[in-house]
Amino acid sequence: MKRLLLIVLLLFPLCLKAQDVPDIPDISDAPSIPVPSIPLTDTVYVLRTDTVRLYRTDTLRIYHTDTIIRREADTAALKALQEKEVFYREILNANGVDKEKLEAERNYYIRVVDSLRALVRIAELENVRKQEENKYLAERAKAAEERIALATSRKKKVRPIQGIAMRFYRTPVWEIRLKAGAVDGTYERYISNRNAGNIEFDYVTGASVMLWDLTKKFNRDHPLGPDSTARQIRHFDQEFSYDIGFYVGFGGSNLFKNFYVGASFRFVDFFYLTLGMNIAEYQVLKKGYKDNDIIGNTLSIDDVTAKAWLVKPYVSLSIDLDFLGYIKK
Repeated sequence: MKRLLLIVLLLFPLCLKAQDVPDIPDISDAPSIPVPSIPLTDTVYVLRTDTVRLYRTDTLRIYHTDTIIRREADTAALKALQEKEVFYREILNANGVDKEKLEAERNYYIRVVDSLRALVRIAELENVRKQEENKYLAERAKAAEERIALATSRKKKVRPIQGIAMRFYRTPVWEIRLKAGAVDGTYERYISNRNAGNIEFDYVTGASVMLWDLTKKFNRDHPLGPDSTARQIRHFDQEFSYDIGFYVGFGGSNLFKNFYVGASFRFVDFFYLTLGMNIAEYQVLKKGYKDNDIIGNTLSIDDVTAKAWLVKPYVSLSIDLDFLGYIKK
């Protein structure tokens, strides 16, 4: 009797545990792992990801539940995301934030970003254009420097120049005019010069040949007064060219009948002061006639005038053609 009571006491806890075990899916197809007989009072430790059920037949079957655990993890993550969304919505509602206003501000800043992106693109294009323009200007500046170096080079002996000459003789224009005679109703013919005067300007083109280089003399320091050691005129920071040469040129519309010969003085690189004689062909009165003489009715202007070469003094101011070409460009 005592032995039977002891067996009932041992089996009673197992019956209670069996009632607490939840239903599990059909395990007819699950693999079986035979295990040795284990006393019912022993404790079996298995993996947390496995489901174990112990049968009285001393057979241990293990079900792998990785898929179930992954599904539960996804469900938990979704639930956490929903809770976070609800949390943020509650914060927005609690702070009185207008969703439409927030969306409008978002769209505004998107447009601002697009505008800034467009401005950056325009700035990049402008930068490229400026770089190309600077390259072009650098090339032009280099070419200009080469032209200036050529124009100011002291090795160049012959230089073409152009300028204005002032000659001290005016080209006469002779004609026959009428005036009232001594008797009423009669007229007299007389010789008249329509271009009377002593000075005339002419456009001249020529060349100057350098004879003496005076650059060093004009660019040195010059003393002032008796105290020359203390006071001096400082020369220019840049050395300009000076020289004396021989000038030959021609001018006017009649190039081959209007020549200029003389001495030239070059100063400040590009300017020339020339002084000499003008040799030109003019229309002059024949011997025996003079201005305002009365002539007969049968004579014409060709009868009283002739062509003649005259030599008259002149002075001119000219500019180097290389410098003129540099100004035009």
